[in-house]
Amino acid sequence: MVMKSKKSKSKRVSLKKKYKVIRKVKEHNRKKAKEAKKHKLSGKNKVEKDPSIPNNWPFKEQELKALEA
Repeated sequence: MVMKSKKSKSKRVSLKKKYKVIRKVKEHNRKKAKEAKKHKLSGKNKVEKDPSIPNNWPFKEQELKALEA
């Protein structure tokens, strides 16, 4: 049976690998943001808001008819 070392493995990474990982992450995040932006623009349709005229407003019916026209 092989004895394992009790020392933990070093976490050192060459700079080439470090910068490569950083570049890949940046590229991935840019693609995700671009897709989210595309879906956000195409996914929503503008919904017309209710004019919200109170019931005790004078000439309410006339206002609603004018808004419909």
